[in-house]
Amino acid sequence: MTLGLWGCATPLPVEDDSAVKEQIEVETEALPEGEGWWYARFHIDWPEGEAIRWYMGTLIGGEVIAPIFDVYYRDVYVWRIHRRASRDGHGHVFSFIFYSTPQGAQRIYNAIENHALVQSLLDSGQLTQVAVDDVTRITRPNIEDTSDDHWPESVQKTWPAMIMGTSRMWLDLVSELAADESAQQGLEAKYRKVQESVTAVWREQGQHAMLHHINAVYAYQPLLIRY
Repeated sequence: MTLGLWGCATPLPVEDDSAVKEQIEVETEALPEGEGWWYARFHIDWPEGEAIRWYMGTLIGGEVIAPIFDVYYRDVYVWRIHRRASRDGHGHVFSFIFYSTPQGAQRIYNAIENHALVQSLLDSGQLTQVAVDDVTRITRPNIEDTSDDHWPESVQKTWPAMIMGTSRMWLDLVSELAADESAQQGLEAKYRKVQESVTAVWREQGQHAMLHHINAVYAYQPLLIRY
C-alpha cells in the first residue's frame, strides 16, 4: 500500500508571520541570554490549479540551508526540516527549524537574508515571503516546545533528536544526488531531478533503511499506524 503524505495534518505553530517578514539587525549585547527554537519559513508560490512544486523545497535545502549550516553548525544544537503544502492560510512552506541562542539565530537569519539565491527567488516571485522570528524574544525555550502537544511529555522531549537525524540524512541525500546532476540545465531542472531521485530512494529504500531499522531499535514491537 502506498500512502501519499501531504505534510502534517496539524499545521506548524505560526505566531504572526506579518510581524516577522524582515530580520532586524540587533546589537549582540542587546539580545537575551539563553536558548530557544527559531523558525525560518520559506513561503513557496503555489498558484491555484497547479501541482505542488516539492522540488523548490529541495532546492532551498540543497542550495541555501546546506551551505549555511556548514558555516554556522556550531550555533545549532538541534534542528530539523519541515515541509507542508495545504490549501489553507499557510500554503506551501519549507521550514528550517533550529534550537540556538538569539545570537546564533541572528547570524543564520542574516546569512539567509543576504543569500543571493533567496533574493533571486523573492524577486522572481517563486518565493512569496521568507519569515523569521524576532531574535529579541525567546518564545520557545524548552526542547519540547515545538513537539506535538498531544504526545506524552517523554516523547515531546526526545522526539527532536530523532527528527534531527532524519533531517540530516535527507539533507545529505539531497547534496549527494545534486552532485550527480549538471548545473548547466538550470537550478529548477536540476532539483526537479533531485526531488525525483529522493522520492525514488524513499519509495524503494525507506521501508528497510529507515522504518525497519527504527523498528529494530524498539525491539520489533508492534505499533499502531493511523492514516
